[in-house]
Amino acid sequence: MRRPQYVLVVGLLLASFLAGCAPAAAPTAAPAAPVKETVVVKETVQVPVSAAEQEWELVNPAGVRQITPIELAPRITTLEGKTVVLRWNGKHNGDNFLNRIAELLAEQIPTAKVIKLWESLPESAAIVNTADGLAKVTKATQDLKADIVIASQSD
Repeated sequence: MRRPQYVLVVGLLLASFLAGCAPAAAPTAAPAAPVKETVVVKETVQVPVSAAEQEWELVNPAGVRQITPIELAPRITTLEGKTVVLRWNGKHNGDNFLNRIAELLAEQIPTAKVIKLWESLPESAAIVNTADGLAKVTKATQDLKADIVIASQSD
């Protein structure tokens, strides 16, 4: 019973191979005389075509944006007496990592105030992918007067 299936498959493969090897069709008309074109690259590209003239604008699809430099926040030299906010986005095991960071900070820098944002603002323990959600988490972090924020994005 399997032999007819093999014969059918081999036959179909052979037919598709032969169909793909057919010679290309000959062109039906001779190509027209080449059109002389000029391209000027400034802010726009002008390409004269026949009697009508067209204006083209080059657009970079890469989405390159103009980057303006910003001044970085001053770096802290010690965590003594500082407020450390731990931010978890709800991904698996991220809270385990941050809980361990909290334990280490409590052992090594007892004067540091450690706040787990997902406990004080439970909705922050979610992946924030909207402007409103991000603004809410940012506002909550600012209200806590954080000196430093440590975030975890684990899986």
